Amino acid sequence: MIQDAILVGSAQAVDQAWHARAAWAPAGLRLHGVVLIGPGDAPAPLLARAPIWDALDLPRVEGAWLVLVDPPADGAAKRAVLTRAADAGLRCCLLIGDGLRRLRLEDVIGRPLGDVDFARIADVVAGKRVLITGGGGSIGGELARRIATLAPARLSLLDSSEHNLYRIGLELPDATPVLADIRDERAVARWFAIERPEIVFHTAALKQVPMVEAFPSEGVLTNALGLKNVAEAARNVGADLIFVSTDKAVDPQGLMGASKRLGEIYCQALDRQDDKRAIPVRLGNVLGSAGSVTPIFEDQLARGAPLTVTDPAVTRYFLTIPQAADALLQAAAVGLNGEARGCVLVIEMGEALPVVELAREVIRLEGLRPDIDVKIAYTGLRPGEKLHEALTASDEWREADPAAGVIAVASPLRELPEVVSVMDALTKLAREGDNESIGAALFAAIGAAVSADLACAG
Repeated sequence: MIQDAILVGSAQAVDQAWHARAAWAPAGLRLHGVVLIGPGDAPAPLLARAPIWDALDLPRVEGAWLVLVDPPADGAAKRAVLTRAADAGLRCCLLIGDGLRRLRLEDVIGRPLGDVDFARIADVVAGKRVLITGGGGSIGGELARRIATLAPARLSLLDSSEHNLYRIGLELPDATPVLADIRDERAVARWFAIERPEIVFHTAALKQVPMVEAFPSEGVLTNALGLKNVAEAARNVGADLIFVSTDKAVDPQGLMGASKRLGEIYCQALDRQDDKRAIPVRLGNVLGSAGSVTPIFEDQLARGAPLTVTDPAVTRYFLTIPQAADALLQAAAVGLNGEARGCVLVIEMGEALPVVELAREVIRLEGLRPDIDVKIAYTGLRPGEKLHEALTASDEWREADPAAGVIAVASPLRELPEVVSVMDALTKLAREGDNESIGAALFAAIGAAVSADLACAG
């Protein structure tokens, strides 16, 4: 509960917030004074002033919160403010409308997708029957929330988790829940025949790199067979497919990334077959999702344990869950209306961020100092992990960008019958539990192309 606070912002914004504090301040809140950014007069005791946000020198007030009235929009600038606040022992919150909320990790990390064309997205979704696999998960659920506001004719949420379906159903009572496992070909085909979607977003997957390394058969059955079941069911009802992939599919070292790259290859081949689309979309690490490290950091911090990072040099591309949902909708709007076939659409995510910096931001959000108040320990890269991710692979090339923030990449063509044969062979190994053979077979499957033709055709 916020009891002591300092207002910080421009003179005009701080003045408005000070005089309207009866509307937003919790009962008993003590406002010690204000910090101004730029010129102007203070409506309360002036504790500090800075010409710009990055130049803040904050006073230390025991147990106080820094209330950001009109913070900079740029995430890097917010991180600078957060660093200075933590050095002063202050935690940060935002004044939004008539209420306060804590500064969150997604406020300071992640790159907003530039110029999201919401009108174009609405034109694609409105009046359509949409189905989301993994619809109760973190990414699928956020996608569902957005699509629900775009007037779809029907929104169906397929998930194998009873709890996830129940939870998202409380939020979206007008959506249709479908309890089914994408690994069950007959169940998927039956439910697609009932729901008859026109657009399918396939977000269901196993996403944890170490888990798929430990259970290769399960990774293949979910990420390869599950995709094939969904794609074939979509084709049978005449639906377009958006397949959610990952930057770990780029020159993969681990089985999770390799399984996702095989899914991309399959969709690229499928996309060239007829008028229906099968479009892979690559995302980076999604903060707060099922495969994200941030819940681990937050749990470690709550327990007073050191935060564990694999390597001080490891970097990743990061998106917040809302940014990931916007990116998927933007890519769908672009891809479904585009002429190019067989491309992978990649979300432009700016520069990769050191994971250790992510850990430090989690610590600073609590008003604590990394490496002083809370230690960071290094554990070494886990099996299947890379030091750095990339957006495009060594055998890929960029095509013309189809929209702001979206990259189209092409690679040597893989013929659909050959890819399907490989997926069937891998499925057989997985059903037999032949984990020792799966790795070599999977990496062989995503290796040499079977044709010299180009994969992305206009």
